[in-house]
Amino acid sequence: MELITQTPLVFSRKGFPRDGEGKPYLPGETLKEALTSAVIFHSIKKDKQLESKVRNYLTSKGLKLTEIAEDVKRFVCEKYPLLNNLQIPKKVYLPAEKLTRERIKILDLKRKEDVGHFETEVFRGSLEIEIAFPSWERLKSACHSFAEALAHIERNFLREHPLGERFYEELLNDIKHWEIPLRLGLWTEVHFKGDLLFFWKIKEVRKFLIKELGIDIRPRYVLYLPKENVTVGWAELRK
Repeated sequence: MELITQTPLVFSRKGFPRDGEGKPYLPGETLKEALTSAVIFHSIKKDKQLESKVRNYLTSKGLKLTEIAEDVKRFVCEKYPLLNNLQIPKKVYLPAEKLTRERIKILDLKRKEDVGHFETEVFRGSLEIEIAFPSWERLKSACHSFAEALAHIERNFLREHPLGERFYEELLNDIKHWEIPLRLGLWTEVHFKGDLLFFWKIKEVRKFLIKELGIDIRPRYVLYLPKENVTVGWAELRK
């Protein structure tokens, strides 16, 4: 498989990790997290019984912030063990010459304004990755469902922002032609990233989580490169 960064990839505020010899790499777990978010969204979207189970869980007393993401993942994987046979290397090495230091801005989607910035490493390019998975078509459907929904949500927040007019309109057209679209790495500073994306419009769930845990699962912040006018982390897996 080939991993192609359609927009620059960010791993953390500190940059990419290094091995004992100082070689930069992308942890395979980062890829698995992106695929898992897509499978969770798509599975809940198409299965009303599963949606009801997760909704009841998310509106129950005694929720623990540290356990929610894993519990929701467990509910989905018990019924749709799509990711059980996924094999990804623990480390995907990056060519050091493709890493640059860039200023990343934090955009508040609700206020439509920048609320901070930091400098970190970004990666642009493509990588060969040995990935074994038996159900590519099912994974492809899940990733398109999630990535396109996420892009639509962010575009709708930014209709009057330069990113919405220039970047997202083109992205929404392009993403339909990507083989397996992903939102990868550090692309938001929201606790759940996209794991609870399906429920962000459901007021009952959103209000309960705000009251019980003090968190809002609606998309709020995204990271972008001002000099390129793109949000980060959009990538494609291609055979």
